[in-house]
Amino acid sequence: MASAVVALAIWPLLTVLGGPAPAAMMTPAPVLADYLGRDKTIALEERIVRRDKNDQIFRRSLAAQYLQRFREQGDIGDVARAQEMAEQSIALQPQLNTAARMALASAYLNYHNFHAALASEKLAYAAEHNPAALTQEASILMELGKYAAAENILKHPPTARAQNPAWNAVQVRYEELTGHLADARALLAQIIPSIDANLYEPAYDRSWFHMRAAQLAFEAGDDAAAQREFSESLKIFPTNYMALLWQARMYRAHKQWQLALDAAKRSANLYPIPQVLGYEADSERALGDLRAASETDALILAEQKLFNVQGVNDRLLANYFAQRHVHLDDALRAAQDDYRKRGDEIYADDTMAWVLATTGDWRQARIYAIRATRWNTQDSEVQYHAGVIALHMGKIEEGKRRLGSALAANPEFDAFDADDARSKLATLSKV
Repeated sequence: MASAVVALAIWPLLTVLGGPAPAAMMTPAPVLADYLGRDKTIALEERIVRRDKNDQIFRRSLAAQYLQRFREQGDIGDVARAQEMAEQSIALQPQLNTAARMALASAYLNYHNFHAALASEKLAYAAEHNPAALTQEASILMELGKYAAAENILKHPPTARAQNPAWNAVQVRYEELTGHLADARALLAQIIPSIDANLYEPAYDRSWFHMRAAQLAFEAGDDAAAQREFSESLKIFPTNYMALLWQARMYRAHKQWQLALDAAKRSANLYPIPQVLGYEADSERALGDLRAASETDALILAEQKLFNVQGVNDRLLANYFAQRHVHLDDALRAAQDDYRKRGDEIYADDTMAWVLATTGDWRQARIYAIRATRWNTQDSEVQYHAGVIALHMGKIEEGKRRLGSALAANPEFDAFDADDARSKLATLSKV
């Protein structure tokens, strides 16, 4: 899942919950459909900001509202608006303005300006020792491949960790990336009841946690749980384009092409990133609609030129091109740009490895594949890529082990790669 981090780059800013009861005693609260009034809230705060040039409080509030609307509606322009408001708020109150600095960090993060985001979070934490800023710092460190530094933060949770779903959500991500998928799922299962029981939890944020549960279930090959959690996520927030994207990915993996196409189209109509357009094109192709598939492929190329704001889709484009063995020069440039922003982050390494492999540079691909697997991630796609590369470099036992690991985690992790892994293992068993 080389593009798994897409979902995490827009993870919600959560407040600390107060005094949760044991999970078994919790009752889900009615969904807070706050998103229905988002545009009105923003319009009101925009009027206040225009009227008062010295109001830093509403500027940082408006920044947060823009970011939430971006998560809900996918308008990348809201990220630029959030950045502008956060910067204005900080200019008006440079000290003790943690909320504005965290909003600014979130804007940087969505633009994949990871180092600037990290610097902003560090400033926010230094000013008031706000655990929320420290939580986001750990998350950004993982986006930069600095897992040991993130672990050092996560070793020292706030006193009320059980009451802090945001902290636990970052811990879940760390466990997922470092080869402890079962632990990640168990911890997430502990978090969700308190999220669902909170009457004031925004609908998107609540939906996001169920989407994460679905992602991890799919990664573990637990399709029943994945489908259940996708359904719950979309019931809570029907236009969660990331949940629809991942649902399309699951249907695609199982070659349920019409279901994959329906989910992909719904997601793409909301937020047309290369990953989901690729799922749409694959489904159209599998269903025999070659003309529609060609038109969707053309949309991806158009997005490369028009909508790849600050390179935020570099990794998605690189993977799309590499998987289909097209535009490999563009794929390599995009992978290299993504790597320059992140360093030795697992999926940046994995993307570099697979793109280099598709270009025939197996020796360099092997270097990046080793880096991508150094934290023992159980992600089937990462293990599959590393296994294929190992086999090509004559590392037969390692290749067999990694292909076996990919299938053990999820026998149907991809519509094509899972079959290829089985075929390669079957061939090797005869040697």
